[in-house]
Amino acid sequence: MPPDRGAFFEPEIALPNDTRIPMVLLTGFLGAGKTTLLNALLRRPEMSGTAVVINEYGAVGLDHHLVQQAEPDEIELIEGGCMCCTTRGRLAESLMTLFTKAQRKQIPSLRRVIIETTGLAEPGPILNQLLRAPQLAERFVLDSVVTLVDAANAATTVEEIDIAQKQIVGADALLITKRDLVDDAAIDALRAKLLTMNPDADIHVPEKGTAEPGWLFTDGRRRPESAAFTLSSLVLNADAIRLAPVAADAADQADPWGDGPNWDDIQTFSLILDEPVPAWKLFGWLDFLRSLAGADLLRFKGIINLEGRDQPTVVHSVQNVLHPSEELAAWPSDDHRTRLVFITRGWGQETVRNTLAYLRDTPADIDAAQLDDAIARDQPAPNA
Repeated sequence: MPPDRGAFFEPEIALPNDTRIPMVLLTGFLGAGKTTLLNALLRRPEMSGTAVVINEYGAVGLDHHLVQQAEPDEIELIEGGCMCCTTRGRLAESLMTLFTKAQRKQIPSLRRVIIETTGLAEPGPILNQLLRAPQLAERFVLDSVVTLVDAANAATTVEEIDIAQKQIVGADALLITKRDLVDDAAIDALRAKLLTMNPDADIHVPEKGTAEPGWLFTDGRRRPESAAFTLSSLVLNADAIRLAPVAADAADQADPWGDGPNWDDIQTFSLILDEPVPAWKLFGWLDFLRSLAGADLLRFKGIINLEGRDQPTVVHSVQNVLHPSEELAAWPSDDHRTRLVFITRGWGQETVRNTLAYLRDTPADIDAAQLDDAIARDQPAPNA
């Protein structure tokens, strides 16, 4: 599926009174404790009006029998496979069914939705479905992605299983479960490891059988279109991890037969542009970068100073899924530079570094034939 280039170019304006229903995507590898967390959450009186969409792997559903605290009509069970594979399309259908039931007063209320994925699901394809369905965008809004990490089995899942790594990097918040099965030193080591993989995530360590609604639902703190939105501290402090430009003699010094980067090594770094940048150029580069880096580009987010705009634009991408760009009402500080933070692995950092020349070219230096074909279709060529 080609990338959705149109999502970049006309930022949506933040809505002061967003009445859409917030959704949380709850992920975590097999056995991480998602159902246990749901049972604890649904006991809380403030979680009244929470609908749960449960996905299962296999022909017979089990998790809906394990969630004891929700009324039957508040659970839509999706059976037959991961949401990111065979159940595509049915997720939107289940959410719309919930919305319709609420409108018809067939369920008491619908204030929020938790989507529990199978432990084998990557977050990227599920997010793509949630963000690209027009009927959902009018009624629901993604609040956050929350991933559970099993402390007792972290040595295997975090270090060796690709799906578990993608779940961790794609999360806004990480919950370390089963802390009663390991000692404090193991928890501290796991927390440090998770911060190297996803330094932008909130990390919580719940006690067995406990859960806080605020770990999942943020009242808009993570949503750029919300008046409660706060910019990530990782983006605000991007100078500390600024990417150094490639040296002029790097090609002469490189060893073509040397070892490349380890594909499992995850890097976090920032790109800072001191001057406003044309939208066609920056978004064209990001589009090209996503296509070129592929699976090496795990995530990026940032705040952008676009030429001709007084307000900043916020962008966010998880794997190859672009969240709609949002225009904030004002800059959060006097620093009006473009700041983008990337989380990559393998050759991702080198791919970013070696494509920066595109951003440094002026329109007069760029031949129209060299423009990316996709960008040329979506945007007029710049004036020389």
